[in-house]
Amino acid sequence: MRPVLPEVLRIIARLNVGGPARHVLRIAQPLAERGYRSTLVTGTPEPGEGDLVEEARAAGLRVLVLPELARTPRLRADLSVLSALRRLIAAERPDIVHTHTAKAGALGRLAAPRRDGPALVHTFHGHVLDGYFGPLRSAAAAALERRLARRTDRLLAVCGAVRDELVTRHRIAPASKFAIVPTGFDPERCRPRPEARAALRAELGLLPGQALVVAVARCAAVKNLPLLLDAVALAHQRVPELRLLLVGDGPDAPALDGRLGDLPFARRLSPRRDLGALYAAADIVALSSRREGCPQVLVEALSAACPIVSTAVGGVPELLDHGRRGRLVPEGRLDAFAAALAELARSPAARARLSAAARASDLSAHRPASVGAALAAVYDEVLAAGRGSGQTAAACSSSS
Repeated sequence: MRPVLPEVLRIIARLNVGGPARHVLRIAQPLAERGYRSTLVTGTPEPGEGDLVEEARAAGLRVLVLPELARTPRLRADLSVLSALRRLIAAERPDIVHTHTAKAGALGRLAAPRRDGPALVHTFHGHVLDGYFGPLRSAAAAALERRLARRTDRLLAVCGAVRDELVTRHRIAPASKFAIVPTGFDPERCRPRPEARAALRAELGLLPGQALVVAVARCAAVKNLPLLLDAVALAHQRVPELRLLLVGDGPDAPALDGRLGDLPFARRLSPRRDLGALYAAADIVALSSRREGCPQVLVEALSAACPIVSTAVGGVPELLDHGRRGRLVPEGRLDAFAAALAELARSPAARARLSAAARASDLSAHRPASVGAALAAVYDEVLAAGRGSGQTAAACSSSS
């Protein structure tokens, strides 16, 4: 046992209803079981994104909110947050500062002192170096990430594809500085409940024989939900039994609702806690994103043995075993997306084959205990290297 528990100050820009936020909450307990106490620092979600702060507190996690910390760059607010983080780190004296996502990663790592300061760990759940900004801003963002990488003790990526892009294409840091710590998920939360299938499908007004496509996603530009709506509309022309359920909120929800009004075979619901019922009711799970790291929804869908159609972006091909566990379509290709949906909608046998492949997937690395163990090993490593001079001596860094 460690005589003194190491303190981790974890920083994320917002606890919205999204994969990185869920991941951060899910690993707190496994880390506590391995002797790491966490404090979570977060900011303000954007309108319509949802907020998990109270859920985090109800789970026993200490949460500190900096209202000016937000996803979008705002110079005056960001300078204020930088000062607040410096004061907080000085007061808390954590052994490790662990940042998540780009904005929090920049401010948190710049705020931490490098001399006699905490160890620095940063997780790339994806990155914003492609497709988010113009060429000049993208180049500036990459230059900043290279600078931040030099002052970071360990960089983490949620999958090999994200690491490889950062190492090879963007030259953020050498591969030796990265570790892979996968996205965690809650198997019980997404376990399909067969008895709920009939109830939810009746709630949705589905008839026997109608094939339901379920998409669980934030209503944001990166998810490219207009592509999904267009693909479902095109597939519906070929397979009239096809239906769509979109589950999610976000800044683009009003515009999407306007389009859904013209699609009588599609509807949107706000996020639901009963994911097991959603996956049980689904005949196909779809993801249309322009960019992804390792999407939690597809890990959950594999766990629930759902047939999947997804764009081949980020870590998705790796997760779907390059098409053996789900249909992969090129990003932005409406025709290919619609064709894959239509094929599965009309063929129960094809869905059954994908369901069997999903059921055989080894997702043990994504279970919270495994993710917690992998992350604790990284923390042990940086403390053993002499980094982290907060409340815990480096001599206390051996695993419990």
